[in-house]
Amino acid sequence: MTVKDILLPLPEDLYLRLEQTARATSQSLTDLLVHAIRAGSPPDWSQAPAEFQADLAALDRMEDAALWQIA
Repeated sequence: MTVKDILLPLPEDLYLRLEQTARATSQSLTDLLVHAIRAGSPPDWSQAPAEFQADLAALDRMEDAALWQIA
């Protein structure tokens, strides 16, 4: 897997919380951040049939209230 290095400015309180969590769970800060970003990032629609990908991506961007109206 290819990796890219990034510079990510964080508020100090968030950095300290993440650093503490990484230590408490015996993880590197990098591993903790990668896990958090993967968990919070939008799904990969590439596994869905091509004809549904645009619609799925649009649904993912909708607010909860709008989703409830079409449910």
